Amino acid sequence: MARRTSFLDHDHIRERLVSLIRIPSITGQEDAAIAQIANWLQNLDAEIDYWNDGIAALQRDPRYPGHEVERAWAPVVVGVLRGDQPGPTVLLTGHVDVVPPGDYSRWRDEPFSGVSRGDRVFGCGATDMKSGLVAAMAAFEAFAESGRNFPGRIIFAAVPAEEDSGLGTLAAIRGGWDADVAIIPEPTVVAGVPELVIAHAGAMSLKVQVPGKSAHASKRLQGESALDHFLTVYQAMREDERRVNERETHPLMKVHGLPYATNVGTIRGGLWSSSVMDSLEAQVRVGVALDETIEQAEERFRSTIMEYIANDAWLRENPPTITRLASGFGSAETRRDHPLVQALGESAEEEFRKSPTIAAAPYGCDMSGWVRLSGIPTVVYGPGEIDLAHAPNESVSLDVTYRVARTLVKTTERLLETDVDELRAASVPTTPA
Repeated sequence: MARRTSFLDHDHIRERLVSLIRIPSITGQEDAAIAQIANWLQNLDAEIDYWNDGIAALQRDPRYPGHEVERAWAPVVVGVLRGDQPGPTVLLTGHVDVVPPGDYSRWRDEPFSGVSRGDRVFGCGATDMKSGLVAAMAAFEAFAESGRNFPGRIIFAAVPAEEDSGLGTLAAIRGGWDADVAIIPEPTVVAGVPELVIAHAGAMSLKVQVPGKSAHASKRLQGESALDHFLTVYQAMREDERRVNERETHPLMKVHGLPYATNVGTIRGGLWSSSVMDSLEAQVRVGVALDETIEQAEERFRSTIMEYIANDAWLRENPPTITRLASGFGSAETRRDHPLVQALGESAEEEFRKSPTIAAAPYGCDMSGWVRLSGIPTVVYGPGEIDLAHAPNESVSLDVTYRVARTLVKTTERLLETDVDELRAASVPTTPA
């Protein structure tokens, strides 16, 4: 009998990747990409679940993470392959949405061209994460085309809105999809070899509004500049950032210079150059540590701000207003000794001839949804380099994408032969809604 990896085809993977890149699936505009994947799944004799979860229903869900891009619904497609005997369920999942390409003049080629040069395929979303999605689907196809002589189930899920707080993964979870383990092929390549990410930081978006008092610019000392007071609040943010990073003890997180970053992304304030600024609004990204929930991180941030401004007469009487814009991603971790980590590590070593580096990421992703909301042990392992993501001339190695697909096939085979009770005994508790 032919090995399942023999059903993987290098050219087929390239064609799928180029086709997907050429669909401009910017966050909020994912329908065409999801529809294309649904069409591909229909040719595999797989069970298919394809639906739109309305934004109103998502907003009513107590687990709703917020969203920043306007949309009417979240389109999701799921494919399922059932083996000929009972066994575990393995989930391969990824997102189709990409960030806007920005200034086209900074791109060598049209951002959605999918042009190839040598081993690299270029285009918006090539590395984050259409290559990983195509690798996961290729692995799913290998099982579909090689018969059903395996235990358990394999689920492939393509979701939207990862770049916008993970709303798509919530939609998939709301659709009733569950598994014993999950793999997300987000970009993890370092020096040509994918790392195996078992933990990641979280992040949330907050709006900080700082009040001031208007006055004529020539009499500015009679006013209270919101900008001046924001600088005090900004120093408080830096103090909170320093504290949360200093107390981190997890060895995989400590290797990052700043695992939990606070970043002021936008600032708006003032009405006229001749008036003292009477208000300022900043949108802030705040890191969430491994040992805290989003709610705990928000409370930590608020407490530090209020503590820091206690000696400022104006801010003490006129404190900033802090509002959560989006929960974004919580932090997440899967135990290093979990069978999922062992199975993927062994398979990756076979394919890349070296054991993958076990790592943690300083950014959030859909792993947190599956871990925190569904209690599914999840890891991140995929082609693409995070340093190239969200940047002009984004590209990915086709060879690494192909080898990741082979690794996913081998890993899935190992996991399907693992005792269900062993996988579930090592599962993680869910975070209460």
